[in-house]
Amino acid sequence: MPLSMCRVGSTVVVKELVIDEALSKRLYSMGLIKGAYLRIISAEHQGPMTIELLGSQLALGYEIISQIQVVTSKYH
Repeated sequence: MPLSMCRVGSTVVVKELVIDEALSKRLYSMGLIKGAYLRIISAEHQGPMTIELLGSQLALGYEIISQIQVVTSKYH
């Protein structure tokens, strides 16, 4: 499912990033890679989402979060 469909407070694992190479490299440098755990801090309907990644918070736009495929995490 796309990250944009996740609820605030949930923890998910990145399954796949379906984005262009330049953006992929930028997100990779921040630690947003396949297998990374993300916690949803806040989200607006079809708006930006704030996530926690490796102890830091990132705000991502709707276009980006709709292209990141994730699965729910049962253990975090």
